[in-house]
Amino acid sequence: MDHPAPRRCVIGEPAFDLHGPAIPTRPVILSVPHAGRDYSPDLLALARVQPHVLQRLEDRWVDLIAHPLIARGYSVLIARAPRAMIDLNRHDREVDPAMVVNVPRDVTLHSSVKLRGGLGLVPRRMPGAHDLWLKPLPWTDVQRRIDSVHRPYHETIARMMRAARDVHGHAILLDLHSMPPLPPPGAVQPYPAPAPA
Repeated sequence: MDHPAPRRCVIGEPAFDLHGPAIPTRPVILSVPHAGRDYSPDLLALARVQPHVLQRLEDRWVDLIAHPLIARGYSVLIARAPRAMIDLNRHDREVDPAMVVNVPRDVTLHSSVKLRGGLGLVPRRMPGAHDLWLKPLPWTDVQRRIDSVHRPYHETIARMMRAARDVHGHAILLDLHSMPPLPPPGAVQPYPAPAPA
């Protein structure tokens, strides 16, 4: 890529950086939910696996695709929190019950194909790495991640979508992701292909 990294963001939070106008000047808003690379020592201390294994959950460097669009004035939300901490492409109740303890009785958890494959709100496992964490998380820790990362990210997207719709009559959200290469036809895979993001 021959476009330099954006010099500054409009809004910087633990959850994300917002580049471009906070009130979109175009109907298209871009989101890069799996770009986060800020692994805290506390998060790494909870992991059963090495940091490079957790990094496999990322859409590594896909945020670079957005740099030319930022330079052209598009509004782009780029996650800072890593997907290993919290997956911003999951519902905030899409939590594996084996991943948490002390869930309040009034909290209903949701199931999904992604969750059953190990890729819930807090990823539990992935191909080649069965258990990512040393032990289940207290619900209070999961709720803190939702409150400090998941909710601000989605509230910002919702606010920007409303603003774009008010100005342009419609709004389009584009999520940027990377995908692993597909094997050649007939090739035997060493483990099942990961579920799409």
